[in-house]
Amino acid sequence: MDKRKIILFTLLFSSILIALQAETFRIRKTNLINLDNSYSEQTVKIGINDGISVQLPNDKTYIEGLELKIQIPKIINDWRDCVAFSIYDEVSPLPGASQIDYSGKKIYVTPLPQKLNWIVQIPLQEENSIKSSAYVSKINVIPSVNDSFTFFRFQPAMKGVPDETYEAELLVSVKPILKNLGELTLFVQNSAGEKLSAEIFIDDNPVILKNNKIFLKPGVHNLSVQNSDYRNEFRSIVIEQAKNTEVKLTLRSNDPVLKITAPANTQIFLDSKQIQADGKEFVVSEGDHTIRYLLGGYEMIRTVNIQRGKSYNVNLIVDMEISEE
Repeated sequence: MDKRKIILFTLLFSSILIALQAETFRIRKTNLINLDNSYSEQTVKIGINDGISVQLPNDKTYIEGLELKIQIPKIINDWRDCVAFSIYDEVSPLPGASQIDYSGKKIYVTPLPQKLNWIVQIPLQEENSIKSSAYVSKINVIPSVNDSFTFFRFQPAMKGVPDETYEAELLVSVKPILKNLGELTLFVQNSAGEKLSAEIFIDDNPVILKNNKIFLKPGVHNLSVQNSDYRNEFRSIVIEQAKNTEVKLTLRSNDPVLKITAPANTQIFLDSKQIQADGKEFVVSEGDHTIRYLLGGYEMIRTVNIQRGKSYNVNLIVDMEISEE
């Protein structure tokens, strides 16, 4: 085993021994990354003895992990295992741009791989969909996010390397890994604005909402809302990943309604009672009803059977036919 490997082994073995207790350490600079609710990727250029504090959004509902894309300079690749990457928990004091001295519990350490680009994915909860692949390294530790931040550190892991190595900079991009879910918030009310209970079906499956909310896979879903005293309502809704879709439904009464329209100067009678044809719906009782139109010397009588939960439109159309021989 050559000297370089002995030094690296000593570093890693020492890290394992102190993993169960806090350590104090000093870095050259603390780089602050603030991930807001836009979930956009943030990039910093850092040295090999720097730390990164990643501030997470207050609402971490959709975040299941973090992805770090690390561009590694060639000089570091030429000196294999010369820089280590670590993850810390219980970091104190709270990271700040001018802070360089910390204590914390090291929960993970590894040398940077011998490649120019390294993609690391770090779960932030036990249940996650993160997997290792030929292009992605999954870190099998879960940092605590009780203080809504995670802390990463780079540090030299070998002596005797050229000065250019210590002056090298890494380009690190950080973005959240989002759950493949969106949220539906559903409000059901009547025409008076009163909240209603209802049976909810999504894609023909009955569901139960908690505080009017339910998580769904992104995409188009069919929503059905049913209440025995009101008409069923159907909607096609689009759920977007990591976003809330709010739907407000006003259920219409099951009372049947009728709308009558006719040309101007038409006399209209409903069950022998003259009414105005203003083109507005009005509630009518169930059963057979007679509608009578009088327009000049023209008369038309129709009977319509009204059923509960349905709407009816009655429209008098006066037409003229012209033929030529």
